Amino acid sequence: MTKSKRIALVSAFPPGKQSLNEYGLHLAKGLATRPDVAEVIVIADRLSGNLAELDLGPRIRVERVWTTNSATAGFSILRALRRAAPDGAIWNLKTESFGNRKLASAFGMLAPAIARAMGIPSGIIAHDIVAGINPVASQLGGQRLRSALARIRGEVVTRAMLGASYMTVMARGYRDHLNARYRGADVHLIPHGTFDTTACRIIPLDQRPMRIVTMGKFGTHRRLETLLEAFDQLRQDPRLSNLELVIGGTDHPSAPGYLASLADARKRDAGVVFAGYVAEDDIPAFFGEARLSAFDHAANAGIPGALQRTASYGTVPVFPRIGDFVDICRDEGFAGCHYLPGDAHDMAQAMFEMLDNPDAAQAIADSNHAASLGMPFSDVIAFHLDKLALPDRRPRHAAPATA
Repeated sequence: MTKSKRIALVSAFPPGKQSLNEYGLHLAKGLATRPDVAEVIVIADRLSGNLAELDLGPRIRVERVWTTNSATAGFSILRALRRAAPDGAIWNLKTESFGNRKLASAFGMLAPAIARAMGIPSGIIAHDIVAGINPVASQLGGQRLRSALARIRGEVVTRAMLGASYMTVMARGYRDHLNARYRGADVHLIPHGTFDTTACRIIPLDQRPMRIVTMGKFGTHRRLETLLEAFDQLRQDPRLSNLELVIGGTDHPSAPGYLASLADARKRDAGVVFAGYVAEDDIPAFFGEARLSAFDHAANAGIPGALQRTASYGTVPVFPRIGDFVDICRDEGFAGCHYLPGDAHDMAQAMFEMLDNPDAAQAIADSNHAASLGMPFSDVIAFHLDKLALPDRRPRHAAPATA
């Protein structure tokens, strides 16, 4: 009989509101359902305020040990892993999971490789990679020195992440880049995975409110100016005068006050709702009661989990024609309406075509919902447990590939 494993999960975790916390919750729940997992130890971020821990049953134990933007976050995680002595660790990460301060982020990203060196098999679920961000289109555009320093930091962080036992990415372009750039990198293309939505009733689009939604952490590469301008253009059509835009999410850590400034400018506009952070229990209604889900992105910066949720709940996505979205549509079979990045008129035209042609919109929604079920989350869990059980024979460092 196979020995039951004790698995550590390093992730932001609810009821905290950091990025990827919902994904971490589903990872923990999925691991706990496996008969070959005896215990899941979640090594999580510390909470702010008096929030009560979730009741997740006896097989999931949460240890809150690290603080965002603390240079000691990585050390705190490693101490917790040493105490827990798990059979393996899964790291649920974005490049700014440990904060937007450069040293804190970089030190945190070293931890998976150190854990591997300590004898703890460690796999990273990378929701983005620094190589996927275009500094010209981001907040560093026009600042050559900062852009150069960002590239150097990106190289260091990427090498550190590749020092883990293995890494998974969610876009083919990321995998191909890393395997070509770094000799010996153990990188796999594993889609985001679909949480259990099969029991949910998918409401036909023509029975939903005339509503557009968007979700994310806003203020850097994810912004709202283009979407708001496009929304205003749409409402000039008398048939769309009752159209509503609901904005869910929070400021990006690098852009405090961004949403508050937009909300203040729109405080007399009843058609624009700033919903704030959307809890996991509210996700089905947020996406499932909207007709369109918009992505106002100026640059590649990882595959947004909101795109998978959009597809899962049969909502039509509206996204720019940039690499990350092109990749995920090709790899996971999604479709949507496209627009030129930063072009509000083109975005409004794309959204109008979906709102004005309900049959075409419903066909896209149905196709995306079916495609979203092609990678159940249980398969994602199974992949990581299988990888953690394999002998680790890779060299400790991935070297740059030679020409």
